[in-house]
Amino acid sequence: MFLLLSACPPRPVDFGSDGEPRDADDLLLRTRLAELSVTSVKGEAKLKATSQRGSGTAGLFVAVVEPATVHLEALDFFGRPQAQLITDGKRFGLYDAQAGKYFTGPASAANVARVLPVPMPPAELAALLLGRVPRNEANQPPMVLDRATGRFHVDLGSQQVEIEPPSYRVVKSTSPAYDVDFSAIEAVGPLTFPKHAELSSSGARMALEWKELELNVPPDASMFEMTPPENVPVVEVDARGLEVRAVP
Repeated sequence: MFLLLSACPPRPVDFGSDGEPRDADDLLLRTRLAELSVTSVKGEAKLKATSQRGSGTAGLFVAVVEPATVHLEALDFFGRPQAQLITDGKRFGLYDAQAGKYFTGPASAANVARVLPVPMPPAELAALLLGRVPRNEANQPPMVLDRATGRFHVDLGSQQVEIEPPSYRVVKSTSPAYDVDFSAIEAVGPLTFPKHAELSSSGARMALEWKELELNVPPDASMFEMTPPENVPVVEVDARGLEVRAVP
């Protein structure tokens, strides 16, 4: 009986209507088209974060428009805003309720790290929230299909990615900067989207679980206005996150 079970062939892989990819370039093109089909996302999620600064869980309101426009709002158990980050990819505004201050300056990775444990520029943050994985460029990268898992493994030099048909979404990426795991890839109308995302780097980890979302419905532009709350001190910071001056 054991021998019979061991001899069972691997489950068939669903490659979608276009059949099995011819090569890695064909595979990565399908992945790019799947990723680029989502240009905006808005919804509510649950965030779990762990870093040297501590750990915690928060409700999150998210609104993102490609290429780098982001609104993140962390809420406490009672739905009260604890932090609000808004960036257009060039500048950022962050209201920190605990500090009682509003920080503004260049939209650098260091300044994004004021609210997230893994530093990254806004364009990469926006891409990940849109279900995309930034990738290395590689000429004719090697590709292997693991029929046991139904995933393609692609070697992009310092980055390794796993892609799962028929959605052709990246489900795993490892690189020196950070590791990404996407799962719970579900159909949202005619599109697909990973509703669970994990990001880890140098001991820091974030896990995002979408509760409800809308795709390709552009949020109200007023969500991305970088206006400090009334009677809150405004602090200008540089690209390193260092205070330059307090704005009167």
